[in-house]
Amino acid sequence: MKVLGVVCGPRKTGNTARLVEEVLAGASEAGHETKIFYLSEMEITPLKAGDDGYIYPDDGFAEIMPHIESMGALVQGTPIYYDHVSSRTKLFIDRLYYYSRSHGDEYRAKFPDGVKCVNIITCGWDKPDVYNEVLEWWNRRMTNYWKMSIHGTLKAYGTGNKPVAKNLELLGDARSMGRSL
Repeated sequence: MKVLGVVCGPRKTGNTARLVEEVLAGASEAGHETKIFYLSEMEITPLKAGDDGYIYPDDGFAEIMPHIESMGALVQGTPIYYDHVSSRTKLFIDRLYYYSRSHGDEYRAKFPDGVKCVNIITCGWDKPDVYNEVLEWWNRRMTNYWKMSIHGTLKAYGTGNKPVAKNLELLGDARSMGRSL
């Protein structure tokens, strides 16, 4: 199975990236093929309005599309900015519109059925139950629009005082989650 990782944070060596990479490492240990994209290193632009609907820009998203169309699992991570997912996360979700039924059944058919999804958030706020509603919102998008099954979620909170790299329990949970895909 192909496991696609998407890091929606700005830092390739940050907390969010580390957790996505750790889930992928576990998936690799379990024998799965993995591929990771760091959206901060890609030129991905919003949809544009056209006379007959949306225009899909020819940009870096085209590089991700073949991997989306052949994935069995999606691992995506975002830092929380101003109480919600990052703008890169929202842009990625918006660009997935290409695969929605609203765009057309032939486009929805390009998105694999039964994709497992792992959503990861990181934040500096040192409160264990912080941003559960954001994870719930994100999970609903993935299940409602693309019929993914939520395999799990991870949350790193208080990362200002305890970076993910020092949170061995969370790193172990991430690797285990990847192995269980």
